[in-house]
Amino acid sequence: MLVRTALTGACCALVLAGVAGCQGDDVQPQGAQVKGSGGAASGGPADAVAAVRKAADVTTGAKSSRTRTTMTMQSDNRVVKLTGQGMFDYVRHIGTLTVDAPKDSGIAGPLQEILTPQALYMKNGSPGVPKDKWVRLAIDGLADGNLVSGGGTDPGTSFEILRGVNDDVVLVGTEKLGPDTVRHYKGTLDIRKAHDLTAPEVRGPLAAALKTFDGAPIPFDAYLDDAGRLRKVEESFVFVMGPDEARTAATTKVLSAAELYDFGVVVDVRPPEAKDLYVAPAPPAAPPSATAKRG
Repeated sequence: MLVRTALTGACCALVLAGVAGCQGDDVQPQGAQVKGSGGAASGGPADAVAAVRKAADVTTGAKSSRTRTTMTMQSDNRVVKLTGQGMFDYVRHIGTLTVDAPKDSGIAGPLQEILTPQALYMKNGSPGVPKDKWVRLAIDGLADGNLVSGGGTDPGTSFEILRGVNDDVVLVGTEKLGPDTVRHYKGTLDIRKAHDLTAPEVRGPLAAALKTFDGAPIPFDAYLDDAGRLRKVEESFVFVMGPDEARTAATTKVLSAAELYDFGVVVDVRPPEAKDLYVAPAPPAAPPSATAKRG
């Protein structure tokens, strides 16, 4: 597939069924050092749960933002890291992302992506596709709902998934994120719960992700500003690879991080038109069989 082609040279494949073949060092969360208490700084667990869950609505209320993304994939003794930049409109549910592919991926330039709740559009992601054409991947056909398939989690999905936080959320303390002070929360989330609490029009990615993450809790770190907006989120995913569950299968760990800033920015993005989409040529027709010729 498109992302698989982009990352094959880096010994990492993000395929429609999930993540396979990445090898790397231990994946560690990337965040500012804690400046406050190592435990809950103020309030109780219920307050922490409410603050993180409310962040989805508060961030949506900010209308839009720019984003910086990082995705680190690890398996065994090697690591693959992807970085991206983009912007998202949280009212129209559409955004754009430019992902830098590994140098040995065989891709001439960065991957261009447009993300919607229904589809992931990618350009410059696969040999043989004209550089001016986009490839459309239906979100419901991605086993992970594009939580990792595109090399960067849609920031809209990143904070929508926080609606499904479990009751283990704690406020770690306050930290500096650039010039700003943010509150650092830590806990786990449940994709099924997030799916049920998310508006139907943006539920597609989470519905698809349920096919891969069946009830497994997802660890997260969330950083909220004084307005309650999500400024940064890190989510950890683990994929067990191998068709035979009875065997010892390799696992791939993925740490997806998104930082949001410049809230309210104008986002002039729309899905590609039909004329700009790549349509794979039909395979050649099979020659008539000998039996058919005799008839």
